[in-house]
Amino acid sequence: MAKVIAPLFSTKASGKLAKSLVYLSWKGIDDVRSYVIPANPRTEKQQAQRSKMTQAVADYHASSFTSSDIQAWNLFASILPIPVSGFNAFVREHILSAIAGKTWVILSNVVKGTPSGGSITITVNSPSDASAKLYYGTSKTAMPNEVTGTFSSTEKKWTFQITGLSAGVLYYFYIKNTASGTAGRTGIYSFTAA
Repeated sequence: MAKVIAPLFSTKASGKLAKSLVYLSWKGIDDVRSYVIPANPRTEKQQAQRSKMTQAVADYHASSFTSSDIQAWNLFASILPIPVSGFNAFVREHILSAIAGKTWVILSNVVKGTPSGGSITITVNSPSDASAKLYYGTSKTAMPNEVTGTFSSTEKKWTFQITGLSAGVLYYFYIKNTASGTAGRTGIYSFTAA
């Protein structure tokens, strides 16, 4: 990358010059590059991948995520080995499920009840009764305990009851579709047991 000092007889420059050069500033570094139109072969595989991306983005926007759901996706993103946002983490998981040939089932609007007596009730909206489980633990990277929920077809909602919790301990959890041929999960939520 060439560093540019006072390009074109000025102290700053940006934009293209006669379809030959492009001047830009990137992370505080002034730069000049050749003007290039990237190849876009529109192959079958490329179009299939773009279709997966389009569907993932559409499902994210159609999911009716609450602010709590978005925070949970951001927490999930924070444990990934790459720096991404919650939106990127959702799209990544969605695309990986499509590549595996699974149908994505959106889980949204997680509601945590008030913890008391070592237990808590948690609900999540789901458009289908595809089996779902709740996984929990005391670390956001390790949640070895699992709970099977009950589905209400009239409310389109899963309900999970976690018991045997230690008072004053911070717990993390997420919910995941476990039915064969389906995928879908939530971000990571937390609560302190009472």
